[in-house]
Amino acid sequence: MLFRKALLGLQFYKSRLRLVAMLLCATSAFWLLSSLAIHCDSQNASTPAVSSSDAEPGRQQASDALTPTIKSEVLIIGDSMMQFGIGPALKKGLESRGYSVEYFVKKSTGLTWTHFFDWQYKSEELLSMGQFDVVIVMLGSNDGRWLKYQGKRLEYGPNVDLWWQQYSLRFDEFYGRLCNETRKVFWIGMPPMKPEGYHNKTRLFNAFYQGKIQSSGCGTYIPTDYLSKDKPIRWSDGIHVSNSGGKMVAERIIRDTGL
Repeated sequence: MLFRKALLGLQFYKSRLRLVAMLLCATSAFWLLSSLAIHCDSQNASTPAVSSSDAEPGRQQASDALTPTIKSEVLIIGDSMMQFGIGPALKKGLESRGYSVEYFVKKSTGLTWTHFFDWQYKSEELLSMGQFDVVIVMLGSNDGRWLKYQGKRLEYGPNVDLWWQQYSLRFDEFYGRLCNETRKVFWIGMPPMKPEGYHNKTRLFNAFYQGKIQSSGCGTYIPTDYLSKDKPIRWSDGIHVSNSGGKMVAERIIRDTGL
């Protein structure tokens, strides 16, 4: 009987020890987990937050590099005065500044002989090729000649009012189209010419263009009266501009237009 009581007491004592051991294990695990959590929080608090702009700088820079640069579009048009010397230098200078340039020139053309070449039609076609912010024009060197009026030739003359009226209508149509389709229009005046008669004629046209442009309230007239008539900046004909002269004029145009 005593032995049975002793055995029961021992079993009870073992069960109590087992319970105490379980409690100790649970308590130890709790404190271990708590200490780990505190350690992690302290690590997070000491590490600065990384913003989206700071994360992965290589990827961010690559993304920026892939963004296309928007370039302003420029249309350059004219006759042989723009074709040789001035036009190529102007195109090169603008492209070096980041402009996208469309370039079209045709010698022996103007606003009079539409049967030979129609600038009204061609300008409409060129303007439809892009969203041009700027148009630079140099025309007029071939326009002091007859034009067709009511099926007949109307001869040019500095004092022939009907001729100038008809020419004015053609200019208004052409220039008005440029103004309506672009933000800025620059008309380049003709430089001094060595042949005296031709020089006087081109002065009349320059004055006509300047007056029309100023009264229209659209665009800007850019004179080139500073250019010498002689070599090395002019051809031997005293009319067209050499490459070195063209570079000089192009630099002045870019400066005067603010491009």
